[in-house]
Amino acid sequence: MADDAMVREAKDQLSMAPETASGLDRRSLLVAAGSALVTTPAFAQVREASPRSSQRIDAHSHFSSLKYLDALEKHEGKPFVLGAMYRRTPTLTDSPVRLGLLDRHEIDLQVLVPVPWLEAFPGVVKDQVAAPQMARLMNDELAAVVAKEPKRFRAVAVLPTVNSDAMVSELNRAVKELGFCGGYVAVGPTAKPMDHSDFEALYKAVVDLDVSLWLHPSRPPLPDIIGEADSKYSEWIDIGWPYDTTTAMYRIVFSGVFERHPTIRIITHHHGGMVPYYAGRMAGVWAGNEEHGILQQTQITKPYIEHFKKFHCDTACNEFAPKVLELALDFFGQERMLFGTDAPFGAGDGERFTTEVLRSVEGMQVSQPTRNAILSGNVRRILKLA
Repeated sequence: MADDAMVREAKDQLSMAPETASGLDRRSLLVAAGSALVTTPAFAQVREASPRSSQRIDAHSHFSSLKYLDALEKHEGKPFVLGAMYRRTPTLTDSPVRLGLLDRHEIDLQVLVPVPWLEAFPGVVKDQVAAPQMARLMNDELAAVVAKEPKRFRAVAVLPTVNSDAMVSELNRAVKELGFCGGYVAVGPTAKPMDHSDFEALYKAVVDLDVSLWLHPSRPPLPDIIGEADSKYSEWIDIGWPYDTTTAMYRIVFSGVFERHPTIRIITHHHGGMVPYYAGRMAGVWAGNEEHGILQQTQITKPYIEHFKKFHCDTACNEFAPKVLELALDFFGQERMLFGTDAPFGAGDGERFTTEVLRSVEGMQVSQPTRNAILSGNVRRILKLA
């Protein structure tokens, strides 16, 4: 990361220098634009200004099936909290429309993470029969999308967490029969905790198959304050979801998953939750607690913070936030950050999230080889793309 620090210093000096006769280069102009370009008309302008310096592979986007959503809601007997939004977002359920989004942003390949998660449907996720059936339904729907456009899409399997056999069986089927690149599980207060014994077989299977495990936050609008009916001001999704990811990381780390399975690849959403930004506080609190005899309930080796650096993260920052991504990069390291947009959610059916994430990656003060690794090199290695 020393080279990247030098690049940042050089760019800082450049920003204070007079413009050269030939003018600033296109990336400098892009960075200088700052967060002012956030309205919908600016999307096209940003795309024109962004230099195409590398292949672009989106390691975390979403896709759904109306057939799957209808089946889940029918079994549950009530609508999904985000169901109306899903049905109003054609880029989420229509692959030709999605291809238009990819083409407009020159994205070569997208990894599709299916939504909604089974945990949004309590009557399904705990049903020994329905959970595996619904997961199989969605994964088959997703496989059909990939089969039509194998050069543009890869897929991640939704896994039924009802028991370990169901998780492992569906992961094996998805990888070996459908050609998927891994699986994903929902994390949050209503999901099975990631240190539950049922997940041990899944962790082993992920390693044995040499695939990746994606984590996705899933908190419903639970109350933020005891005594209230539900969450206010959208806190449950704005801040609650990054916290859910952080909680899952804690459970995975302190239960010793990385020590038992040192080669496992676990990909966190929203650039690693809160961990990259509170790592100093975390380590400081642990040290202070130990001085007072309050020991962490774990058998893992110290320093604890080093275990958190074994996760991978995506770049789904949702708005122009290059400095945020730089902090995550500094924490996880160059080889563990993957370009991910979280599309097609956000304004404009994925346009805003995609534009702002791309602009953020281009705005990071890092070397070009590092940027190339983020945009495509790292995910190519993980997905074993030729």
